[in-house]
Amino acid sequence: MIRYQTDQNGQQEISRQTLNYQNGRLLSYSDRSSDRAISFDFKYIGGKVASAYTPDRSTVLSLDYDEYDRVKTASYIINNKEQSVFSLYYDTDDRSVRLIRLVETRVTLPTSSFISSRIFQFSYGEIAPNTVDIVAQTVQNGYKDGSRTEEEMTFVQSADNHSPFYDSAQTILLALLALTNHTESDAARYLQRFDSRSHTRQIIAANGGITLRETSQFTTEYDNHFNPVRSTQSSHLTAPADSVPADRTYQHTFQYLCEE
Repeated sequence: MIRYQTDQNGQQEISRQTLNYQNGRLLSYSDRSSDRAISFDFKYIGGKVASAYTPDRSTVLSLDYDEYDRVKTASYIINNKEQSVFSLYYDTDDRSVRLIRLVETRVTLPTSSFISSRIFQFSYGEIAPNTVDIVAQTVQNGYKDGSRTEEEMTFVQSADNHSPFYDSAQTILLALLALTNHTESDAARYLQRFDSRSHTRQIIAANGGITLRETSQFTTEYDNHFNPVRSTQSSHLTAPADSVPADRTYQHTFQYLCEE
């Protein structure tokens, strides 16, 4: 999965993620951007991922499960020092894996970050008869000075086509791996099963005031097996920061290699 930003000067690669599977099991994961390059292998116990670790074992994401075999907590550790603890909550006390809340508590703050905690909440809706997917994500950031900010993304989903993660049984693991990058804030993309046609991003003030921050439209191309191969995102920033352009275009490309 490669993400580009496109402008009059052409395409600039922003990030690249690679997933390797064997018999439905995730074998390795890598994520590369201009400021971060990391890869994980996986240790399985009883058919479940017990931990993800870098080749030199300096960085580990350790997972604990509840009585229903759902990920309950995860600890992100670098050089034997805990960085973040993730706590996960589901919509029922049975084997449902519909994640409704994910809390990240940062034990060690990343360099140049003042965010000490993040709370992700996911809302689900019926996008076609008997077809349910995430239609909203809210992120509340807690800062070390005690202040908070809140951001909400709402999605228009299409049940006609699936997301790149539709066939993965390990979407929650992928979301946790992505969130080990402290700049990643769109966990929903790894959890959604279907194609997003558009989304809006709003900032919610402490007094309840809402500011529209971004609107994005998606145009997606598919291969003969209905897998997405290219998605173009056209975004309009309605409240851009200084020197940030009001309009941006991104492209996501997805490459598949299947071996038997």
